Amino acid sequence: MSIRRLLLSWLLCLSSYCLYAQAFTLEGQVRNARTDQPIPFATLGIVGRNIGTVADEQGRYILRFPAAPTDSLVITSVGFFRAAVSPQALLNGQREFTLVPLEQALPDVVVQRRRVKAGQIGRTQPTGEVLWTAGSSGKETVDDEWGWELGTVLTPKRPAYLDALHVYLSTNTYEHLRFRLNLYTLENGRPGRALLAQDIQLTTTNKQRGWVQLDVSSYDIRLEAQPVVATIQWLQSEKTDPWDKYFSIPVRRDKKQVMVERENSQAVWTIQAMQPSLYFTVLEEVDKR
Repeated sequence: MSIRRLLLSWLLCLSSYCLYAQAFTLEGQVRNARTDQPIPFATLGIVGRNIGTVADEQGRYILRFPAAPTDSLVITSVGFFRAAVSPQALLNGQREFTLVPLEQALPDVVVQRRRVKAGQIGRTQPTGEVLWTAGSSGKETVDDEWGWELGTVLTPKRPAYLDALHVYLSTNTYEHLRFRLNLYTLENGRPGRALLAQDIQLTTTNKQRGWVQLDVSSYDIRLEAQPVVATIQWLQSEKTDPWDKYFSIPVRRDKKQVMVERENSQAVWTIQAMQPSLYFTVLEEVDKR
């Protein structure tokens, strides 16, 4: 082989390597390991990095890496054990993932509530100093943005049952938006263990703005009189026109670091001295006297 041919081959290999190193795309489906049925809105992400996405209603996903993966991909969904897939398996072509359902034995318990009164926890003002915006522009899909999560630390003064979630949207250009409600313990000032066993979702239609409400009273969610983190996670969005796709939530500066945010289900949490327009109406327990 001539020197020129060797050089050309080397340059082609180098070019292929550069292209490979620049982008790596996964496209496949997440399914139930027992029923083989799709798992809607499962989350996929790399721990500690801003690489992740959310599957659609049929469990199908598209996940783009800036380079070949070097860390395990974590797949999660409410009601399932989490799964981790090695980077080598991804490089070898694995694109279909399965999750095993959690076994949740529910004991026969008669719940007796104490006397309660209506209350609120969170920020009820519809305006703020900043509009916290999420979205994209000029792309046919927004799969790279799905999975973004925003929330706040809440501290009930007394034990309370959640009645309804309220989130204020200052702007919304989407025909359809879907969010998941998440609750976490507060550990070392950051979200810790997930508290919800149910997949509770909030949806909007027709570019809905203002206060968006989700009734959660039927889930019988009880909070203790201690800090908890409540977030909404962006699961899905649709818009006919692919341009100017975004929504925003008012945020007010706060003396304490109570607002939490992360890019996807496995990214590192950031904590801000701010508070979003997000609150719950609750039924607070009162002492019998």
